[in-house]
Amino acid sequence: ADLLPPAPWDENTWNDWINKIKENTDRKGKNLFMPLRQALTGMDHGPELPTLLPLLGPEKVKSRLVG
Repeated sequence: ADLLPPAPWDENTWNDWINKIKENTDRKGKNLFMPLRQALTGMDHGPELPTLLPLLGPEKVKSRLVG
């Protein structure tokens, strides 16, 4: 959650966020995307996260990540 880009969010926010996570952790691929998908959607599959992230918005995303 600390690496989330500032608002306003758009279709590039997901990639910006993922790149920051990759730079700061050793996670990539499924080890990166699946935990985020599960935290944000509660599912192992679903809508495209780059499209979903701006719809959820920063506050909802932060609340889903930190519980």
